[in-house]
Amino acid sequence: MADNFRDNRRSWKKVDSRYIVKGEDSEREYYAPIESPIRITIASRESELDIGLFMRTPGADRELVTGLLYNEGIIDDYNTITNILMESGSIRVSLRNLSGYSQSSHRRSSLVTGSCGVCGRGDLHDHKPIQSEYKIERSEILNLHKRSNEHQSTYMTTGGTHGVSAFDGEGNLIATMEDVGRHNAMDKVTGVMIALNVVPEVCILSGRVSYELVQKAIRTGYSVVSAVGSASTMAIQVAREHDLTLISFARDDRMTILSSPRRIV
Repeated sequence: MADNFRDNRRSWKKVDSRYIVKGEDSEREYYAPIESPIRITIASRESELDIGLFMRTPGADRELVTGLLYNEGIIDDYNTITNILMESGSIRVSLRNLSGYSQSSHRRSSLVTGSCGVCGRGDLHDHKPIQSEYKIERSEILNLHKRSNEHQSTYMTTGGTHGVSAFDGEGNLIATMEDVGRHNAMDKVTGVMIALNVVPEVCILSGRVSYELVQKAIRTGYSVVSAVGSASTMAIQVAREHDLTLISFARDDRMTILSSPRRIV
């Protein structure tokens, strides 16, 4: 299933660099992950609205915008989208209606960089608690991290992207996405979920966990989020309030469970 949503366009670029090690320097090709802007607008028969200018790694842009609109609450299902027009540097999404859009909440007042998904928003989010009694063995969590790493080819080339993987309750990989922005990678994976109309169980993150990733995970329907890095205080708080199992520092033979530990057996 994951292969159907793998974007094969090159997401990195070679640049000249000078490499220095132990006092010796040499010319070397540097593989840099691509970061470029894209403007997103939404439209209906009545009006057209500018959501903002977003920095992202090109590739899977259709999934990116679908997941973004869903995680922001602008759409509730894929059928709300009637057309996605992709042009150089911009995406125009036609919707059946704009009832889910709120200018005070959704219109960004600044450029959204690769490190911030809520920058410029007028408010935060409100979601329902997770309703799932899914359980998974701790050894399987670590195994899913290994499998996720195997699908992060851009990171293996550049060392400069974040990866997000979604797995179903049987441990099947649904999709893996990479981006210079961790929230972009999450939105791309959510876009796959919405297009396929499936609800995942486990989300694997390659880095740290912030509030924005937790809220996107809750919105998408994960019951477990496991990250290689640390979790912020607000991420932990929101996870606990919504009964999301949150794991940090999942690596080698260890992990730290921060909320709803009953799902990890």
